[in-house]
Amino acid sequence: MHNRLAVIALALTLLLPVTVRAQNAPSATELRLGLVGHWSGSLGYRDYQSDVLFEIPVTTVISTPGDGATLIQQSLFDDGPTKPVWITTVSLDDTTAGASTSASFRVGNAPELSTETVRVAAFADPTHWTLVYSETGRDDDAPADIRVTDTRDGDGLLSVKEVRPVGAVEEAWRFRSQTRLTRIDD
Repeated sequence: MHNRLAVIALALTLLLPVTVRAQNAPSATELRLGLVGHWSGSLGYRDYQSDVLFEIPVTTVISTPGDGATLIQQSLFDDGPTKPVWITTVSLDDTTAGASTSASFRVGNAPELSTETVRVAAFADPTHWTLVYSETGRDDDAPADIRVTDTRDGDGLLSVKEVRPVGAVEEAWRFRSQTRLTRIDD
């Protein structure tokens, strides 16, 4: 009987730090707000015709008006000396619903509006975590499930976008694009 109680006590002791840690993990919004600053890196995307990964340089500034729920992301993609591309995205998080609604703006394109569910998939500390965003949208002019996984590792941020036909099996996810950023001095 003492051995059984000792094993139960040990198991509870080992689980306690995990439980406390999970309860103390910040929300996805709090983690996202920690991205405020200047970033530099590259956008890599898979061309559907050639199935080749192309990369172009990008610089990104992330700011917030200070309301605890809104982020403004301004990215400059260098697609050649005469082709700078600015994309500005404003997102508003709904912490109750676990969702983020974004509007993206790019000259020459209609504004894009999307709402994604967002969850904290892993958390070690405020600069080491993984968030997963999910939505149903369009990819390559077809309805698609879209999943974006953001992984922050200190001053590095990797955002990977995967797509699959709506409702397809788990194995159907395919790489679409990635953004690899490094925080630069503010």
